[in-house]
Amino acid sequence: MTYTQSTLEALRNKAGSLLNKLYTEFGLVKTELDSISAINVRALPNVYNLTAGMGTQTALATAGVDIASGANATYYAVFVAPAACTITGMITYLTEAYVKDTTDAKIELKDEAGSPVTKVTYTLPAAGRAVKTTVVHTTIASASLVAGDALDLVITASGSSSGTGYARVFLRYTLD
Repeated sequence: MTYTQSTLEALRNKAGSLLNKLYTEFGLVKTELDSISAINVRALPNVYNLTAGMGTQTALATAGVDIASGANATYYAVFVAPAACTITGMITYLTEAYVKDTTDAKIELKDEAGSPVTKVTYTLPAAGRAVKTTVVHTTIASASLVAGDALDLVITASGSSSGTGYARVFLRYTLD
């Protein structure tokens, strides 16, 4: 149903007392609001910035995580599932051009199990990537999370003598 407000003339011409007319009109409004609230908003995609506050916040070239320092890093509990949810993708945005030094840089999301399960992996191409490149990864190794599951961001950086690259990483998910 799509609610359409009655004109004053139509409301005036309806039979019954003013109270009955208003009660009927408000009933139509309630029916419309109930139908809107019944839409499954849980299925709408959510995006969460896993690298918020990392790197230099006032310089694009160093905002996010360093993917070319030669020093691997794990950032623990960058996301904690608020409820049961499904990972639908990972987005990387390069804030500095990626130039490989000796090994390919890799960005992974892993759960915090005793033997961590890799949820999503992105290996940057050996040919490099330009600054401001956005890549959406929809190949998910293990998509399900339950309320309270935490994800770690694991960076396997390229070598350290001449490589460059910083990235922002975002998680796409829907609530179950």
